[in-house]
Amino acid sequence: MYSTKVKDLMNKEIVAVSANDSLEKVAQLMVENHIGSVLVHQDQEPIGIITKRDIIERVILYCQDPCEIKAKDVATKDLITISSGETIKDVLMLMYKHKIKRILVKNPDNFEVEGIITTHDLIAAFNALELQSTSPKEVLSTITSNSDT
Repeated sequence: MYSTKVKDLMNKEIVAVSANDSLEKVAQLMVENHIGSVLVHQDQEPIGIITKRDIIERVILYCQDPCEIKAKDVATKDLITISSGETIKDVLMLMYKHKIKRILVKNPDNFEVEGIITTHDLIAAFNALELQSTSPKEVLSTITSNSDT
């Protein structure tokens, strides 16, 4: 499982909005598509990602109007990416290191975003392989003990 390539598990359908779209539109897309994040583009380039948590912590908590706030003002700008040729072990290490649940996947040849991989995708893959008997602690131990390879 850990040697499986990112391209084999990533989701190729990315929902995206323009940097100037309202947060109301972002939330609508999340609900309609049953997803927890939306990519933010400006001039066809990804500039950030917005998660449900971002909306809660950066908008709702401060009683701001989602119809008035632009996507670019809420998006997390420091995008963590991985090449589609890397392994699931590499994804897990990045997620653990950066304390994130989603990683954009880039084509190793042209560096364009070609997908996204999430903790949900990884859990589904583990479940499909009937590895649910392995405890999360054992998985984490395996990943961290092999991080030098």
